[in-house]
Amino acid sequence: MKRRLYHRLYLTFLAITVLSLLVTALLARAFHEPRIPAGRVLAPIARSLVCEAPGPCRGAEAQLLETKARELDADVVIWDADGRLLFHAGHAPSGPFSRSADGWQHGLHGPVWLTQLGDGRTLGLRERGHVGPHRPLFVPLLIALAVMMAIGLLPLSRSITRRLEQLAEGARRWGSGDLGHRVPVVGRDEIATLAQRFNQTAAAIEALLAQERQMLAGASHELRSPLARIRLALELLADEADPGKRGELARRAADDIVELDALVEELLLSARAQPGVPRRPTAEIDLLALVREEAQTVGAEVTGEPLPLFCEGAMVRHMVRNLFANARLHGGGGLIRAEVRRLEAQAVIAVEDDGPGVPESERERIFAPFYRLSGPRGPGDAGLGLGLALVRQVARYHAGDVVYIARQPTGSRFEVRLPINPNQALSTA
Repeated sequence: MKRRLYHRLYLTFLAITVLSLLVTALLARAFHEPRIPAGRVLAPIARSLVCEAPGPCRGAEAQLLETKARELDADVVIWDADGRLLFHAGHAPSGPFSRSADGWQHGLHGPVWLTQLGDGRTLGLRERGHVGPHRPLFVPLLIALAVMMAIGLLPLSRSITRRLEQLAEGARRWGSGDLGHRVPVVGRDEIATLAQRFNQTAAAIEALLAQERQMLAGASHELRSPLARIRLALELLADEADPGKRGELARRAADDIVELDALVEELLLSARAQPGVPRRPTAEIDLLALVREEAQTVGAEVTGEPLPLFCEGAMVRHMVRNLFANARLHGGGGLIRAEVRRLEAQAVIAVEDDGPGVPESERERIFAPFYRLSGPRGPGDAGLGLGLALVRQVARYHAGDVVYIARQPTGSRFEVRLPINPNQALSTA
């Protein structure tokens, strides 16, 4: 039969408890020392025994011993050479004593000091009120304590393993496809931290899979349109005899192929920038020079100072290109401005336009893949809704991010912040 973890924990706790109690009892028996200063007190008591014959003490001698016993708050007993009791004041200690040697010995009711009187008699002295290992209540108290600890340890061990079982059940349900399942976080200990990390990981993976499904659906839709147009153009080319119309069909098919190639390139870049994809080696680039090169395609103004940046140059170039393309499409034909600057250990790339801006409710959604603002699309706006999504993916790939900032009275500002050395930031994340 499989032994459950809480049974093993409970038995382990119980064994530790019993062992601790046994060791405590042994130490109490071995190392208990009564309060009586034996070396200073016992010698005068022994000298006060002046019986001429080794027999029972009576009269003044017995009274003297009883007085000494009361003063010392001790029990006093005298045995003869054969072990017969000659005298006792208080409770007579009993036990398997070895009366041939002086010193502390353990009786049935606690430790007793034995000393030889020189005439065959032995004097025994025991502290009154001593509760040692052999007191009548000691063993029952020990057993009662063990039972109480055994009862208290059962819910403790069960509470620990119940939360582990919840984690195991959560992992089973999540692995079977219930991606929305989360385990309860109870307490503030390591198991609670593990449950919290499990929920965070499950939420991150669920979001990633949802994003993948969204991207797959969007890519399927976007790929279908140019492929359908190319197929139609090829069918028309086969039946078209007019050279002019054939050239127009071939040009449209070529444009669709360019669009299809751009879509595939952006999808591949998006896949490379996904979390968990192995990082490629980075190299140092001049960020200001890169931004100026891409700004020439849209006639943007660039300000800033040379700034070295360790990154994947091709990915960062594509990110900057998408920022400029977005500003050109939605900037209303106005001037586009770009800025490169350093902010502590970060490189900042900002691109501004004078367009109508983005409504507040849409300012986070514009970074979702295949998402486009509602309304009529301007001339030349053949975007697929991946541009800003790739900007965010590339920024986060380099341990940075991008934010949208509304300008007054109109216009948009997209600001990307990247660590100067993303390898260091990623290694410490």
